[in-house]
Amino acid sequence: MILEPEVKSAIWYSTILILKLATFPLIVGFTRLRRKVFVVEEDVACLGGQVKLNSDLVIERIRRCHLNDLENIIPFIMLVCIFAVTGSGSLSDLVLVSRVFIAARFLHTIAYLGSIRQPFRAIGWAVGVLCNVYLATTILRDLSKYNY
Repeated sequence: MILEPEVKSAIWYSTILILKLATFPLIVGFTRLRRKVFVVEEDVACLGGQVKLNSDLVIERIRRCHLNDLENIIPFIMLVCIFAVTGSGSLSDLVLVSRVFIAARFLHTIAYLGSIRQPFRAIGWAVGVLCNVYLATTILRDLSKYNY
């Protein structure tokens, strides 16, 4: 299959982000096992421990971090793919914004899970949002020449 370099890059960086998202259920599961905190009685019966719904601070912190990733990464993946397919910018633009976004999301995750004081988590979040805004406005500006 022959793909444009922009599309290949968008797929490459999107895959990295999908793998990042896929690690969180594993982290939550291992943390539940280690802390013996579960959400269903069957797990307690099998593994011991206790049932706690939304009350374990460590597990909830991991889940909130994952939710924040979902809220930011999914729009990025869609936008970067649209950016690549429409040719709204150059390959170097796509690579740069993708790398900045990924670095920002990892900064956000490290700050969130490591309970590092603000403003580091906020900076990671804001840079990621700015990447999404950049992609969206560039796509809209590029496509507006077609009078939609």
